Amino acid sequence: MASKMDPVAMINKEIAALEDKLEKLRERLMSDADKALEKAKTQAEKAKDKLKSEQTRLKDLQQKAKAKMDARIKTQLDKAHSAVEMAKDLEVDARAVIIMAKDQLNDLKEDYKRAKALAKAAQTAAKDFEKTNKKPAAKKTPAKKAPAKKAPAKKAAPKKAAAKKAPAKKAPAKKAPAKKSPAA
Repeated sequence: MASKMDPVAMINKEIAALEDKLEKLRERLMSDADKALEKAKTQAEKAKDKLKSEQTRLKDLQQKAKAKMDARIKTQLDKAHSAVEMAKDLEVDARAVIIMAKDQLNDLKEDYKRAKALAKAAQTAAKDFEKTNKKPAAKKTPAKKAPAKKAPAKKAAPKKAAAKKAPAKKAPAKKAPAKKSPAA
């Protein structure tokens, strides 16, 4: 009869055993859940750290790229500024050369006018001299021709003398501009 009452005790025992199993299972599940939660937190921290490091790396790369780009742009700007300055210098030099060329041209025009006036004056003076001394000049020319006919070598000499006379007329024309240059 005691064993008949035992079924209640057995049920109680089984209930206690099931409760114990249930408690162990709950503890194990809680432990697994805590482990999974810790693992998830660790992974989240790792992901967060990786994200942060990647953002930092990206920022560094962007800064380096910007620095390189800035350096390239600065170099190009410096080259452009240098080219502009050189072009300005060339323009100034060209203008100075143009001004000097104009001044030289004006000086040459003035020298040409003076030389032309002196040549004209020399021609006029030569004509006047020929008019006033026409008879002695006629006497001198036959005297020169007579010795020239005596020897063929002397024929070349009168040609040289004639050549010498022509530069003698031009010499005063050259001297006059030289005198005017110091005055200017």
